[in-house]
Amino acid sequence: MIAPKIISAELLLWTEILLLWSFVSYGIAADPLKEEAQRFRWQGWSWLLAFRVVVMAVVAYAMTRSIVLTLFLLFIALVQPLLRFRLPMRWVAECESLCVAVAVLVPLLYIRHFHLASPWQLQPFDGARVGAVCVAGTTFLFIVRGGTYIVRGILRKAGTLPSRKEESILTEVTALDVPLSEDGVSMAASIGAPQADVEIVLESDIEISVDLKELNRGRLIGNLERIVLTIVVAAGSYSALGFLIAAKGLVRFEEFEKSREFTEYFLVGSLSSVLVALAAGLVLRHALLALFPELLAFQMQS
Repeated sequence: MIAPKIISAELLLWTEILLLWSFVSYGIAADPLKEEAQRFRWQGWSWLLAFRVVVMAVVAYAMTRSIVLTLFLLFIALVQPLLRFRLPMRWVAECESLCVAVAVLVPLLYIRHFHLASPWQLQPFDGARVGAVCVAGTTFLFIVRGGTYIVRGILRKAGTLPSRKEESILTEVTALDVPLSEDGVSMAASIGAPQADVEIVLESDIEISVDLKELNRGRLIGNLERIVLTIVVAAGSYSALGFLIAAKGLVRFEEFEKSREFTEYFLVGSLSSVLVALAAGLVLRHALLALFPELLAFQMQS
């Protein structure tokens, strides 16, 4: 029988701060991205953002009794969603990763430097188990919504977001009042008009015309995939990674032969999602093994 792990009050407070940050940043509401601005419900989101800021301020100060740390967490809660919307989509992944690193490291350094401890005493519960629950909750909140932002940013940077080219071309040409032939092709060539301007407009429209149906389907699959892979990695079953990825590819194999664009979208999205899940799973595994020594003993016996 292994004795329960005892952790410091500083480390416990840090894990609680992480759970609070992840809940406010990812658990309450999805934030708008630049491509979703026209169809986003701004009024409801604005009220939710104000609610998130209030929750962060009240709970953070109650936990830390530190004005400086509370202001920092308040700053993160307000700036992070605004950056997601203001920055170009190709920088969303880098922005999200940087915000996560800052939100994790700065509170840790501050708490350790000033030796802060939470005034909330959870006497009936083991501190190590509370910390483990906080780390696990933070990880899963991040991989579901934060992982989506990272994968979406990588897809945009690679130019592999699923698009509806034919519909966007016809819509753009119709809006320009360019005559069309029976097969839907511009008649600019037949009348000797220059085609350079039309081609530039069409390429731009193709770039921003996203197939939302396929994107939402991929987002749901990606969320489930990251949850499963994170659990698998945290459990130490690394051999199952290849099987899960191969099974996902086998299901959609027929679509690979029809469209190279879909193949690139699938590969970039899957590899990005696996990378996020692998990193999160390794962090969760080491945290759980450090806070639950009996888990390591169970694995050694099995």
